[in-house]
Amino acid sequence: MGERTEGIERQKPYYRKTEMRYMTIMMAAAVLASGACGPRKDSGCCTDNPKDHKVYSVSMNEICKEWDGQWQGIAVASDGNCYFGSSTHSKSHGAGFHKFDPRTYEHTMIAEDMTVVCGEESTLSQQGKIHSPIVECDGWLYFTTHLSNYWDEGIRNYTGAHVIGYEMATGRFRDYGIVKPRYSIYSAIGVDPERKKLYVFVVPFLTELYESDGCHLYSIDMVTGEKEDLGTVVEGRKAASFWFYVDHEGNVWFTLWKRNYAYENDNGNLYVYRPSTGQIQTYYDVLPEGRLIDGTPVDEFSNTQRSWTWLSPLPGREKCWFTMGALGGGDEHLWLFDPSKDIESGDAFEEVAAIGSNYFQTAVGGDRLYFIQYEDLDDERKLFSEDEREIDPASEAYVDRKLHLRSISLAEGADHSVITDHGPVIDQDGRAARMIMAMSADSEGRVYAYGSWHVNSFKEATLQYLLFEYPGGDLYRLLKRGEFFAVIDTTK
Repeated sequence: MGERTEGIERQKPYYRKTEMRYMTIMMAAAVLASGACGPRKDSGCCTDNPKDHKVYSVSMNEICKEWDGQWQGIAVASDGNCYFGSSTHSKSHGAGFHKFDPRTYEHTMIAEDMTVVCGEESTLSQQGKIHSPIVECDGWLYFTTHLSNYWDEGIRNYTGAHVIGYEMATGRFRDYGIVKPRYSIYSAIGVDPERKKLYVFVVPFLTELYESDGCHLYSIDMVTGEKEDLGTVVEGRKAASFWFYVDHEGNVWFTLWKRNYAYENDNGNLYVYRPSTGQIQTYYDVLPEGRLIDGTPVDEFSNTQRSWTWLSPLPGREKCWFTMGALGGGDEHLWLFDPSKDIESGDAFEEVAAIGSNYFQTAVGGDRLYFIQYEDLDDERKLFSEDEREIDPASEAYVDRKLHLRSISLAEGADHSVITDHGPVIDQDGRAARMIMAMSADSEGRVYAYGSWHVNSFKEATLQYLLFEYPGGDLYRLLKRGEFFAVIDTTK
């Protein structure tokens, strides 16, 4: 188990035959003509003088029409490159794994399809997503896979999520295998670099599994590959944990995202696994309560969909930055968590700044916290639901409103209330960001983002709407959205 592999020389064909409709013969011919395999440099990043642009984007859908989103899986690594995943809901194609070099603005596709990296060939439920954060230890990057197809056939045929290691120096993958058969890893992976441990939160999507077995926390030995079930966190329900904070003592801190299927009070609960005792401890109703500017409780505004984001440990891992707000809207606050202080009294939580309604993702780079906001914050408070935003025709009024990149200083002694506006997220071809779902930043002022963008042509558009068959999912709506990776240079 967990043997180190020699790097996969060839991946799936650049494009495989799919079940997608409306694919023309000319498009298919163009795809086949580009059919190189394995790690490759892609033409989408080769425009003239990309460094001249404040926002420079690469179209993922010019590489693969089936990639339709991303969540979490993006990170700036110690080698200076940004690594990220591209996800899909397809029955016939899995997630991609990519590298972007900010020194040359060169994009490389390391793996076209993680299903192949995992040694699988399923046609019903691919390893379609990299929803977890990407964490680093000793020259290796670690992340997890997630199922692609949420329909009944996909859930019932899913083999289970894998934990994957990638060695940056050699380009080799290491597959630690399925953690728990038929269980997925919706997100959440943490690393303890001192003790060489990985931690993941496994979730069953099949009703009979989560009703009988619940959700579990696992540890994985990075050296031996040994997996250990640390216990059930949620019994009889399905829950999600998106982020881990592993402190300097090896304690694993996490929260649960509530969306109609977790315990009623999970949004106020803080969990910790302590290796010294081998137990998972729950602190009930200790998390700070979020409130909007007008005093409305966040839970009331967001229909109880609260998201706690463990952003980045401070040097030494003794403290950790995190935010709290409604998922996709609300008024986020930046907090500092110190586990050495009394948790039940609230002394462990220090509010640093109110950063307002931000757009799904935040990132720490150097001494700054970056986040995405609407130009007018009221737009986001009025329309924070992804489903409403993309399906309801009445929501089209909000589609063209610009998203801005903003930041605050985290430097000691700085005024954390001062928000810097870095301008709208509009790329070299005049395309505007529509929804940023994954973000990371480096210490030099570059922010890396993956998400949905307005597009100029069918070539740049995803086929997600046709796959999902959303109400009103006609060609016009399809052409309004594409998946892009972008680098935003805040120094320009």
